[in-house]
Amino acid sequence: MESTAGAATVLCCSCGVPMVPNQSMRCAACLKAEVSIIDGISRQVVLPRCRNCSRYNKPPWTACEPESRELLGICLKRIRGVGKEVRLVDAAFIWTEEHSMRVRVKITVQKEVAHGSVLQQSMVVEFQVVNQQCDECQKSFTPHAYNAICQVRQKVNHRRTFCYLEQLILKNDAHAKVTNLQESREGLDFYFATKSHSQRFADFVSSHVPTKQKQSKQLISHDANSNTYQYKYTIMCDLCPICVDDVVHVPKGHSNKLSGAAPLMLCHKVTNSVRLVDPTTLRSYEVPVEEYWKRPLSTVCRREHLQEFIVLNVEPVELTEAGTPAKHNLPGRGKMSLADVEVARACDLGKNDDRTIVRSHLGGHLRPGGSVMGYDLRSVNVSGISSEALEDQVQDIFLVKKVYKRRAERRWELKRLQKTTAEGEDAIQDDADMEALCRDLEEDEDLRKGVNMYRTSGPPAKGSSADASGAEARGAAAQEAGEDDDEEEDEDAPEVPLAELLEGLELRDDA
Repeated sequence: MESTAGAATVLCCSCGVPMVPNQSMRCAACLKAEVSIIDGISRQVVLPRCRNCSRYNKPPWTACEPESRELLGICLKRIRGVGKEVRLVDAAFIWTEEHSMRVRVKITVQKEVAHGSVLQQSMVVEFQVVNQQCDECQKSFTPHAYNAICQVRQKVNHRRTFCYLEQLILKNDAHAKVTNLQESREGLDFYFATKSHSQRFADFVSSHVPTKQKQSKQLISHDANSNTYQYKYTIMCDLCPICVDDVVHVPKGHSNKLSGAAPLMLCHKVTNSVRLVDPTTLRSYEVPVEEYWKRPLSTVCRREHLQEFIVLNVEPVELTEAGTPAKHNLPGRGKMSLADVEVARACDLGKNDDRTIVRSHLGGHLRPGGSVMGYDLRSVNVSGISSEALEDQVQDIFLVKKVYKRRAERRWELKRLQKTTAEGEDAIQDDADMEALCRDLEEDEDLRKGVNMYRTSGPPAKGSSADASGAEARGAAAQEAGEDDDEEEDEDAPEVPLAELLEGLELRDDA
């Protein structure tokens, strides 16, 4: 009880307790018992939420985390009775079960009930979460769910580029505005609500892969009274058909533009430009996107033409550069070194003694007794290419990559985008392409910088049984040689360091 010593006091008209006089002539306890300032405040409030995207109607529709500051602001704005006379002092969440569809908030309010008398009370407001579709989700369930589409196409017989592009999209969160992703045998179709989102995504693809864009639009409706038109826009992204490890033919006119490049070169990297290397001289060239689409290059051999060779001997070759050395540094060239490699085809072992000495850029990686994948240009059927360029080619075999004996399981995995297929079409099987991408990620450190790889919490994930080109040949050669299946892996077999793996994500299916 407050001390009234030294001040004029009167008796409370309700309970008779001495008190300092005020306009109501009641003490604080009687005012609190007889006067209520929370009668006009709503105790039950409806809180709309979209079940599809889990956003709350502010408006506009806003994404909020549970018990976040943003959600508390949305709840307080929906409470009626709190204004100028009844002031809000404090608000806090009260815990509720996650699936109860209830949100409880405890608020504290103040109101001046008499001159110089301010009353403070607390109450609990319960919000009923009601499912309501937002405008964007309503539009996604109608035939006109999109206003723009970005079609990504590549004229090759594999999907390794799409698998890598999928990882780049996940890494950079470029699929945030995608309303639907449809997969077909020709490529991928990304649907967007606006043209600007589609154009931004097309620019993202062009910044990572050499791309040629083509735009078109289709008239959907026309209002003659208001002179308004509704269009659907399509952006066609045609990806460069040249991929890593392809043998590329450089035409004579284009060869002069590249300072006398060899007619046949090896593609060792594709980013926003095409990077070629001559495996016999280590001369490297970078073809920009603009120059490539002006004078397109044709592919002579792809990975399906790879054959296995056995390394018999390796002799390093000292590289002597004539003239002033190049001032620029082409990425990836520092890992190459010239060597004369004596090889024999794995399928010829025990049949003949054909040996070939090849000059290769893999001198620092190959060892006698190991295996290497390469192209035998003598057994490749080339059509549509001038025979003069091939006749001038001195070397008939291009060595591409070393073959490693890897462990049967991996301790990391990749995330995938959720894709749909058109009605009546079967799902696209790209397990072999994903396995090839995983092997490329293990071997190329620069390639891993654009990909998020996640550590597996359960047992290690086994590699796909569908291997890249040459798997059946390697298996047959190992069986003929009588090798044991449980043979230990190579000491220099590439692996992904644990420091580059991410944690805290479950990629297992509940089913």
